[in-house]
Amino acid sequence: MSFSGIEEERLRSRWVSSAEAPEFAAEIKEFIEELRAMGPSPLKARGKTGKAA
Repeated sequence: MSFSGIEEERLRSRWVSSAEAPEFAAEIKEFIEELRAMGPSPLKARGKTGKAA
């Protein structure tokens, strides 16, 4: 992912069974908090051209 300008921390994979709704919700909440702490995606600054602004 780093070759595309995205931090590896912005992607996460975890197996959660459909019977584990509270665990799924907690995982998503934690991940969203971490993403917010990182700030906007670096790709957002590139705009439509794909080049850094």
